Amino acid sequence: MPSPPEDKDWNDISYVIGGFAWKARFMDKEGYILTGDKFRQFNLANQILKTASTWTGYDASKTPRKPYTCGVCHTTGWVQSGPEGPHQNNLPGIYGVWYADGVTCEACHGAGARHASQPEQVQLSIEENCGDCHRRGNANKIDASNGLIRHHEQYEDLLASPHRYIKCTACHDPHQSVKYQGNGFKGEQNTCNTCHTETVDSIAAKAKFQCTTCHMPRVAKSAVSVKHQAKIGEIAEGDVRSHLFRISTDPNWKMFTDDGKFVRINDEGKAFITVEYTCLICHTNKDQEWAIESVKRIHK
Repeated sequence: MPSPPEDKDWNDISYVIGGFAWKARFMDKEGYILTGDKFRQFNLANQILKTASTWTGYDASKTPRKPYTCGVCHTTGWVQSGPEGPHQNNLPGIYGVWYADGVTCEACHGAGARHASQPEQVQLSIEENCGDCHRRGNANKIDASNGLIRHHEQYEDLLASPHRYIKCTACHDPHQSVKYQGNGFKGEQNTCNTCHTETVDSIAAKAKFQCTTCHMPRVAKSAVSVKHQAKIGEIAEGDVRSHLFRISTDPNWKMFTDDGKFVRINDEGKAFITVEYTCLICHTNKDQEWAIESVKRIHK
């Protein structure tokens, strides 16, 4: 991150939220998050989408600032409060307190003081709790905006997918990042191919595609997105992969609700990725009918 917001210097900033992989936001000296129509969110460069680092606005309706209530996922040992406090570091804009900055071991494994003094008698938690943060509100609704799924919706995605009973750690190493070659994803040989042993690629193999290319397209957005000009119109591509996996070949199925606020889910609780996101982002000169017929021939 090259600098603080244009109208600030580092002495005006108490904390930076994020900044590792997608974006960063900033808290002022009283602990409020800076908001406005420009220079309030720093988006890191994205090599896959070919976007340069940029400054954008953030939650301009809350100008000039909003209380910090994000600690449950961005700190360790967060206890929510409110306007009356208590406040971390006595900063009135922080509606809560925490034990440690950032997400440390105890955020997932629980308080460790007793374990440290009695390691044999007191065990730390090893229960998977990724869904505590990788979700937004109602777990049975997948929030969307501007033609893309909103960020930290992976848990809701998974519940609406054919992999709803598989744990996150079946595919992810929680101690490694999926960014910067961090090996957080265990690789298709150790994940997809262990169960889908009868699936044989034909067309996809020739193009050197992987399972994730089509079954986990980037239909979610954390920081940035791009628009692809296709024969059927604009198609958005985000910077986060979907965890829905299931592709629809129904020409009448719409991925999002009519108001665009949610991913459409059928009566059985299933959601689907539609072919414009799996096919037409690349095959921009083709239409939906071609994509649906082509999808049926991908696997032998």
